[in-house]
Amino acid sequence: MAGCAFITREERSFFCPSTGIYNGPWNSSLAPTPPLSLPQFLLSHSASSSSKPAFIDAETGAALTFANLRALTAAAARALAILGVRRGDVVLHVSPNSLHFPTLVLAVMSLGAVFSTANFLQTRSDIQSQVQDFGPVLILTTADLAPKLDGLIPRPPTLIDQFFASLSIDRNAPVEFPGVGPVDPAALMYSSGTTGKSKGVVSSHGNLVAMASVLRHVWGRREEVYACVVPLSHMFGFSVFVCRAVAAGATVVVLRRYVLDELLMAVEEHRVTLLLVVPPMVVQLARSGGVARANYDLCSLREVICSGAPLGRDHMERFADAYPGITLSQR
Repeated sequence: MAGCAFITREERSFFCPSTGIYNGPWNSSLAPTPPLSLPQFLLSHSASSSSKPAFIDAETGAALTFANLRALTAAAARALAILGVRRGDVVLHVSPNSLHFPTLVLAVMSLGAVFSTANFLQTRSDIQSQVQDFGPVLILTTADLAPKLDGLIPRPPTLIDQFFASLSIDRNAPVEFPGVGPVDPAALMYSSGTTGKSKGVVSSHGNLVAMASVLRHVWGRREEVYACVVPLSHMFGFSVFVCRAVAAGATVVVLRRYVLDELLMAVEEHRVTLLLVVPPMVVQLARSGGVARANYDLCSLREVICSGAPLGRDHMERFADAYPGITLSQR
């Protein structure tokens, strides 16, 4: 049948029966075609939305358009190469949410290097444990976090704000992808550590392209405006607000931290339509329903999606009573 991928008996044996995850050699018929690296896939799909904001800083109102995202990615990739980042190297990012995050992701991955993250709230010893796992060649961070990270690798931490201030931007320069393909490792993300020591998982470009394709298909509305309050350093935030949102050409309003009043203010000011949260946020939203509706215009918000852990039925019912016009769903 047209559009169907036929899987051989040998290929079928590589699928895990409990998770459905394919662990075998790359087969282009099992993924979006043509096979691309994640930056190629995302930037090609954002080309038609060049003047539209891709990311907005909720605190300052600064916006990063899709055209700027492409130009900054090319410039950041060139600067990282000058710093010695090469294919297969790991670059560690330690920072709160910011407009710089998606650019750094795409720049690192376009070089064939691997992007990794650590929660900026972790202790030095916890981050050191991750560093000993994979030996990054570069740590990208903020000025206030640099002292905690200094000495973890031979090179001092690179300050993100200074790095971007030094970029030479040529809006006509293409983003180059030196032979990076679907089988190459792209990201090394760590678990949150709720059940013990954080564990690292390597995702290939093929993994991430497939995920972005699926999420774009499920939530592929270009007019969507997201509020990002979960950490971009975690796979939940990374997959939705970088992979899916950029692929769909949607807009993401980035909050550096979760504070309920700041979130509600961002929903009102930027006409947010979709909010992704974790259960404790739903509980707080439900408890504050009357005050929230009285003080903020939330009429643009049509759906709240809760993920990360199960949400109790009583909390779902309380939320439905507090916000009768907003759909609450679990994914």
